[in-house]
Parts: sequence; C-alpha cells; structure tokens
Amino acid sequence: MTIRSILIGSWVLPYLDAVCRETLRVYPGVAIVIRETTREAVLPLSTPVRGVNGELITAVPLAKNSRIIADVLSCNLDPALWGADAAEWRPQRWMESLPKEVEEAHLPGVYSHLMTFIGGSKACIGFKFAQVEIKTVLLILLQWFKFEPTDKPIAWNFASVQYPTVGRESSVPEMPLRVSLLRS
Repeated sequence: MTIRSILIGSWVLPYLDAVCRETLRVYPGVAIVIRETTREAVLPLSTPVRGVNGELITAVPLAKNSRIIADVLSCNLDPALWGADAAEWRPQRWMESLPKEVEEAHLPGVYSHLMTFIGGSKACIGFKFAQVEIKTVLLILLQWFKFEPTDKPIAWNFASVQYPTVGRESSVPEMPLRVSLLRS
C-alpha cells in the first residue's frame, strides 16, 4: 500500500474521506462567489416562487453583464437537499446513501454534489490538490497530537471567506484549541 492509495483512495480510509467531505460541505473556504454573465441567459430556479402579481416564476432571465452572487454555503446546507440535519456536521452521512434529492439536484459542483469548489469552466483547478493536502495534514497531525476545544464560544462569521472568532463581538479571526502530545 502506497501513501498515494492511503490519501487518495477513499476505499482505504473511508471515515477520513467522510470527515473531509463533511467538513468541506459545512465549512467551505469560500462562502459566496460573484460571477458575471457573458451573454444573455436564463437561470432556472430549483423551486418555483410566486411573484407579487401571483404568477409562478420558474426561471429568471439575465441580461449580458448581470452580476450573480452564488451562495455556496446555503447550497451546501440546504435542508431541502440534505435533510433536517443539513446544518449539523455529521460525517456519517457520507457512509450512508445520499438523499435522493441531492442526487437529483444535479448541482454543477466538481466535488461530491457540493458547491465548495464551484463548477463549470470556473471551477477550482486545485480541488484534487486540496483534498490530498487536507488528508495528508490530518494523517500526520492526528498521529502525534490530540486536539480539543476550549471553553471559549466559537462563532463562524459569514463573509466571502468564512472565519471563526471567539464570540460574536470579535472581528479577529481565531480559533483557540487545546493541543497535547499523544506520544513522544
């Protein structure tokens, strides 16, 4: 068995793979993405909405050069797709069959029915590298160190890039952890 098969082959370490997928689903590095249309387009809605005139709207026409804000986090945490526990970090969901709503949604994401790395021609070209890097760092660190939360309240702040702070009042990105050596 090579290090490559350990890190890339989800069949070798399925729980590590599930932890990585769930972390990238619940805590995507980039929470929103702004795009601009290069031509006229029609944006279909996943769920129809009723307009102020009572008419049912199933798609939105977009003019060339329209700016669109894609809410990656909301898509990844949508209870209509992921179920009532969508906002909960639960790696076991990747060890089970995914909800049929997720499969049928046909999200354009390049990774695991998620929008974390976006999709299409503007998808993150480094998403495979990111997966390998996350698994490598975890594999190495978790052999040597134990990580525990402190008693300080952690709040996740919604911005282009999500970041944790101690409490809601702080604007300083930080996430205190208690780290101890497992072996010497």
